[in-house]
Amino acid sequence: MRRLTVLERGRLVRGDTDDWGECREGTPSYRLLPRRVYDRLERYELTQVDEEGEKRIVDWRERHGIVGPWVGLIQTPGLQLEILPKTDGGEVPADEEKRDHYIRGTRDNLLVMLARGGIASVRARGTADLSVQRGSIHDRLVESFLERTIVELLRGHDRTYVAEEANLLAVRGKLLISRQLTTNAAQRHRFYCRHDVLTEATQISIRLKQACRALLWRGMPTSEVAKVQTALALLDDVPDVVYRPGEPDPVFHRQNERFVEIYRFACMLLERQAADVRRGDVSTFSLLFNMDQVFERFIAAFLKEQVVPQEFPGAFVRPQGQGDQRNLFIDAGPNQSAVLSLKPDILVEYNGQTIIIDTKWKRLPAGKPSRPSNDDFYQLYAYLQRYDCQHVFLLYPYAGAHERTFTALQGASKDEKGSVGVRFVGLAGRLATPQGREELAKELAAILHEGFDTKDQSDQKKAS
Repeated sequence: MRRLTVLERGRLVRGDTDDWGECREGTPSYRLLPRRVYDRLERYELTQVDEEGEKRIVDWRERHGIVGPWVGLIQTPGLQLEILPKTDGGEVPADEEKRDHYIRGTRDNLLVMLARGGIASVRARGTADLSVQRGSIHDRLVESFLERTIVELLRGHDRTYVAEEANLLAVRGKLLISRQLTTNAAQRHRFYCRHDVLTEATQISIRLKQACRALLWRGMPTSEVAKVQTALALLDDVPDVVYRPGEPDPVFHRQNERFVEIYRFACMLLERQAADVRRGDVSTFSLLFNMDQVFERFIAAFLKEQVVPQEFPGAFVRPQGQGDQRNLFIDAGPNQSAVLSLKPDILVEYNGQTIIIDTKWKRLPAGKPSRPSNDDFYQLYAYLQRYDCQHVFLLYPYAGAHERTFTALQGASKDEKGSVGVRFVGLAGRLATPQGREELAKELAAILHEGFDTKDQSDQKKAS
């Protein structure tokens, strides 16, 4: 199987032959694939849709496709395609050694973003170890998932009580009188009872075992196979159940909340695969993340953990406006129902002031004038009016093609308060290192200081 890496917005081109040897593999921005491999990938991807049922992973055109804002891995027979984000506007180095270094750095940054955002099964404290490992993003996430699964199972399995009816030699639980009279009329030494039994056959344990079985069928490195076998041994008392998509999630509470992250990751492993359970063959699957969500959740978590405690003690960071979600309109009818609920990506409150950060994982169009779309400005204006905030920022990843700041805009009327603006943050630094995180923290802190009108105080503090 050929393993290739392509960058987000990279081009996949259909070759003229079925032979790998006659196809130039190109660079992570341009991959020429054998005809048969390309056609398999296109057929599989066209059967997949995202969570909203709209955009596909690749924008397929005549004889080529453009990778969209998704990252992760797609595997089809003969090809394992790793998709990494494009975190800067520079060209991929032509030198092979420098290019490998560039790819490793991009992969490490993606792992940090997935971990901090809580999307993958790794915790923030595990990113330093992940950053020194080799392998694709899929291999490293799977290894982290297996390690955490083993740790949690060794701490104790998820268990629950289920009701069971049985004809016993002693009374246990509740005696079922009607069944006792019909079943044991001639067997007075037996008792038909309903009682609770503690079992490990919970939905969480079943899903973890299904995911481990699926990983075994994929054909992984020996080190990961050993970890899968260890996890399956710990889950030996859990029944083997065929995975069926669309099953409702279990209810998480204080006793089982430690399984939340690995349960969700197990679901991701299972949801986007095409498997023939009878043959135990999983040669086609995908593990993909929407970069819009990754960027939004990463910035929210980074602000909450790395910026606000040091620069704005007492401030509140509310991802998706948690605890303060408002509506654009109210139905004038008798029900007074809400219309168009507003959920700002990141809402920050400090000393009675409120600012909103709306993250956008995309590139502004090149050329002059270069500005966000009208729809984005309408959305920001709605935030200003409903949340009565001082500033609303659109936050983009810095791509090198634009200035890092964009002139703030104010309402046309003098009575309208607040302003909107565009800001950029750099993600090309090594986020797994203290220096890389410190640099990003400075950029985000500067945006908050500007939004809360505390920039002068910050400058005085640095000067002292």
